[in-house]
Amino acid sequence: MKTINTKTLLIATLSLALATGITSCKKQGCTDVDASNFDSKAKKDDGSCTYSTPSDGGGSTSSDVTLSGEVTADKTIRAIDNNTLKGGVHVKAGSTLTIEAGAKLIADPNESVAYILIEQGAKIIAEGTAEAPILFTSSDAKRGSWGGLILCGRAPIGGGTRTAEVGNVTYGGTDASDNSGILRYVRVEYTGNAINSEKEHNGITFNGVGNGTVVSHCQAYFGNDDGFEWFGGTVNCSNLVAIGCKDDSFDWTYGYTGSLTYLYAKQASDEGDRGIEADNDSKANDNSPFSNPTIANVTLIGRGVSFGTDGIKLREGTKGNISNVIIEGFNESVDIEHNQTFDNVAAGGLKVSNVKTMGDKTALKYSSMKKPEIAGSSWATDSTTNANKLLSAEASGNIVVAGASGTATGSGTDWFGTWVRQ
Repeated sequence: MKTINTKTLLIATLSLALATGITSCKKQGCTDVDASNFDSKAKKDDGSCTYSTPSDGGGSTSSDVTLSGEVTADKTIRAIDNNTLKGGVHVKAGSTLTIEAGAKLIADPNESVAYILIEQGAKIIAEGTAEAPILFTSSDAKRGSWGGLILCGRAPIGGGTRTAEVGNVTYGGTDASDNSGILRYVRVEYTGNAINSEKEHNGITFNGVGNGTVVSHCQAYFGNDDGFEWFGGTVNCSNLVAIGCKDDSFDWTYGYTGSLTYLYAKQASDEGDRGIEADNDSKANDNSPFSNPTIANVTLIGRGVSFGTDGIKLREGTKGNISNVIIEGFNESVDIEHNQTFDNVAAGGLKVSNVKTMGDKTALKYSSMKKPEIAGSSWATDSTTNANKLLSAEASGNIVVAGASGTATGSGTDWFGTWVRQ
């Protein structure tokens, strides 16, 4: 039988105690600020967090939660809670804002302008369902009651990088597959509060967002500016609905190159500009990368010929491939403008095919250089040249805009559900 050395045992015991003491220097506890036992001194979460309202919904009561300021750690917005959005919320790099299916965030119009901005390197995971969509809205149910939702990524844009219209943050870069998170079954209502004297928030803005981001089944409802706008980037989006937007329903610029499929827009009787406004760069129409998205399965319903608006405005050097479109109730269904845009038409870089138009004054219109300060004496020559480019594109089948006899089926509405507000 072995004899246990008392001295050895004592040393081992002391060593274990010392090791335990060293480990315990890293204070553990609950690190979730939304938990009832949150410990501000805890450096590591030990799984002990408790909540006054369990998330299973089984007979529980909700909490009042305010989302404001900077989000610098992962945070979850629960469907069970009464969630209020106050002021500008910036989700910082390395942090993820998760929003549960069925959650509702209500902006307080009495506070400073509310918006949510996902900065470069941050993510939003907003995965609703058809039965439980995620809703961003305002307690003041009118256009422009709050800002909107803004995503900023590191995907390529015209100009390399730029500063966002909101929040003074950078967007753009070289990572086409950059990932800003997930937006699925999300509706934003009454957006469009003024940024400054010249600009308003959009419903959802995509600033240099990469194609690692998932966007589908989203709606912009009665906003004060555009429904959806893409400032460059490569993100692919599907099943988007814009209802009652004061300005354009869909808008792209600064080298957007993603794909958009199943787009539905319907203007309200009181407001609405263009169904689609498509630009490359207003200051340098030939800036690279060119806007060059692929657009398919689109329905655009305007508020009537007498208001003089366009179903699709293609200008400032945009490229793209647009097909299977129904346009109804606009003055001009498709309007092409600016010399660089016509050069793109002539080279096959801008194609518009299988477009059915109804209730318009002009199915296909070309505009050369309308601005007097840049038209100059070459206006007549430019107009003739561009008209010939358009005629040639029609003859080759690169531009096909039919009247009511067209065969396009548009977006359809069979993918609508209760998540869509009409």
